[in-house]
Amino acid sequence: MEQIRELVLLLETGIASYDEQLKALQAERLKYIRLQMTDGFGTDEGESKDSWLLHLKQLEDSLEIRLKSLKKAIQDSASSFQQSETE
Repeated sequence: MEQIRELVLLLETGIASYDEQLKALQAERLKYIRLQMTDGFGTDEGESKDSWLLHLKQLEDSLEIRLKSLKKAIQDSASSFQQSETE
């Protein structure tokens, strides 16, 4: 039963973190769209269109890594449940 509680806690924490990062990504995408519509990109590093695209890509990659990590943790937990049953 303790393993189930740990899994539930892991899922709750992981999902909350994922949702939070997804909201941040969506907010950054909206900023990018606004900048694109108003041609408001700067010329300095970090303000250019290319910098924004790189920033968005990094956020997307980070989100994908979180999702893969969460899936891996679930698979590992399921595997440990199966091992416990065979013992």
